[in-house]
Amino acid sequence: MKRKFIIPSLVLACSTFFISCSTDDGEEEGSKEAEISTAAVSGLVNSVAFTPATTHFTKGESFGDAGYEFKLFSEVEECDEFQSIGDVSFFVESATELEPYGEYEGNGPYFFYKDGEDSGTASYFGAEVIITEVTETTISGRVRGGDSEKGEHYIEGVFSANLCQK
Repeated sequence: MKRKFIIPSLVLACSTFFISCSTDDGEEEGSKEAEISTAAVSGLVNSVAFTPATTHFTKGESFGDAGYEFKLFSEVEECDEFQSIGDVSFFVESATELEPYGEYEGNGPYFFYKDGEDSGTASYFGAEVIITEVTETTISGRVRGGDSEKGEHYIEGVFSANLCQK
């Protein structure tokens, strides 16, 4: 009589274990999407915590290549298409429109900081960018770049940028 309850109980327990261990969150293992944080973009600029209050993008060129420049500002900034730089910026080269769930290698990120009376820049090459949504006026995605090992200049997370171009 005990055997009738033990075997089905073991089968049920094993089935539950295998079902609970399976995951499928839509992100392929080894892809950039699985590796870049899904938290709001933040990081460090000159070893100081950075969270953007405003993120803009413009269509343009960088070193003769067509694409999109993303500018992240620590304060709320009104759109001025002639803004030269943000606190952090990166450029995604693309001769065509950006595609949702496209993985791009960005130029940068570039960090611009003011430390007391001193100011400086730090540039990195190879920001990882994933675009998740594209409309006529906004681009959303995830970005990671900089130097996470030193902890001086680094950004990672989800962003949503508004078009800043007339």
